[in-house]
Amino acid sequence: MNTLKENAVLMRLSLGLPGEQRQDRTLTEEVKVSHSLGAKAGRWEKFLYPPEALKPIKELDGKARAYHNAVTLPFDSGVGILPAVLIMEYGDRMRGFASQRAHLVASHFLAKYDEWVNWARTQHNGTFDPEMYPGASVIADKFYFRTEPLPIPDGAHFASTVASLLGTDTDSVNQRVAEASKEAQRELLRRMVEPVAHMAKKLSEDSPRIFDTLISNIEDIARLAPALNLSGDPAIDSFVKDMKALTVVKADTLRESKPARTMHAQKAAEVLQRLSGYKL
Repeated sequence: MNTLKENAVLMRLSLGLPGEQRQDRTLTEEVKVSHSLGAKAGRWEKFLYPPEALKPIKELDGKARAYHNAVTLPFDSGVGILPAVLIMEYGDRMRGFASQRAHLVASHFLAKYDEWVNWARTQHNGTFDPEMYPGASVIADKFYFRTEPLPIPDGAHFASTVASLLGTDTDSVNQRVAEASKEAQRELLRRMVEPVAHMAKKLSEDSPRIFDTLISNIEDIARLAPALNLSGDPAIDSFVKDMKALTVVKADTLRESKPARTMHAQKAAEVLQRLSGYKL
């Protein structure tokens, strides 16, 4: 089988936003005194901006994270294993997300910065603290969108950037990579099993509500699975063919035809049984 080091890189996605809340120490003490509270009773946190100030940016970040999580397999906190064959696609998609994000930051948040500050001035009334609002040019530096590729380490050759992530013991690095390879296969199998199990269960119901995602979720992982099959296991490729056979039917057909639902429920159950019987 192929090795992890030959077929992938580590990829870290980091997204930065300015803080949305800040403790007001003066107000916290006033509340404690006025209500005779204990020193550890709590603290008063101010919302610095209205919910809509960062909402579209956070929604875009959610989409970027969802894509990153879909095309990578877990390695360590904040770091995923990205198959080499997906590097170009990943780069294109992330540049697109970064461009959209930069536009939103400039046109939605920074352009309306004074509006957000005025909201806070009204909401906080006499407790408004101007020092919490250093200006749009300063806050702009709090936004960042970074993708950082790292090589798959081994005990003999690993960069200082990876050493800080994993520690410097060579045996532990080699062991971590070996464990990551197995865990990547387990995660891939879990992602393959989940939508097939859902189809088998849903189509076995008497009057199921069938959404288009019943099929598209299987299509999505079937498309990605060959690239995520980092060990080159031929069994995974065989499972992909089985899964694709489940997607030839239209969702409308399944909604309208009980015989079609019964047949595809059986097919999904058979694929699920084969997937569940797979051993690493």
